[in-house]
This record gives sequence, structure tokens and C-alpha cells, in this order.
Amino acid sequence: MKTKIFIFSALLFSILFSISCNSPTAPSIPYVPPKKANIVLDGELTKTMTDYGCPQFEGYVKNIGNNTGYNCMVEIACFSDTAKTTIIDTAKGFPADLGDIAPGIRAYFEAVAFDCKSHNQIKGTTVKITWLDR
Repeated sequence: MKTKIFIFSALLFSILFSISCNSPTAPSIPYVPPKKANIVLDGELTKTMTDYGCPQFEGYVKNIGNNTGYNCMVEIACFSDTAKTTIIDTAKGFPADLGDIAPGIRAYFEAVAFDCKSHNQIKGTTVKITWLDR
């Protein structure tokens, strides 16, 4: 008899709990996505040389997000092989001088590979873009 009362009480409690969680008076709150910057490479990287004989990458980034980004860094890993297994240099550029990049805005950067003497040494690259949201 005690077991039946316990089972009945547990069943009644779980039904009441589930009814209270799905109250028809609970307001429907629409989902509002968070505001975030989304900074991407805009176009191709241009390969040039500096006046002091180092390979240089030039290009643009664009904020395609819905919030301002800042402290943006473009990091270009330079590889000695096409399989991209051995990094020989890392070139870093800072679009907008680490300042704000508002939504829809392009920003120019230059990144120098100081440890290389020519673009012929670089057989492959990867690009990583980091930033902070305002």
C-alpha cells in the first residue's frame, strides 16, 4: 500500500511540475542573435617586396558582421612545402592600426615575412584573422 501511495505521489508531482513548466500564460520571447563582428579577408593577397628585400603581403579585410571589431590581426603562416607541414615564417598585419572596423567597412593591411628573402621560398600560406568585439 505504501508503494502505491509513493508511486501515485511521484506521478502526481511530475504531472503538476510539467504542467507548471508549460504554462499557457508564459510570454513568447523572440530570439535576438547577439551582435558580433565577423572580419574576413576581402579579395586576394597581393605579394610584393619591401624596400629592404623581404616578402610582403598586402590586402584588405572586411567586417561582414553586425558589430564593430577592433584589435584585428591578420596572421599569415608561410610554409616551405605545398603540404603545409613546415612553417618557415609568420607575417603579421594589423588592419586599421588595431582600431575600430565597423560593420561593412574594409581595412587595409601589410604583413612582412622578415625571415624570408623571396616569395619563391614560400610554397604555401594559411591566413588566420583574429579580433575583439566592441
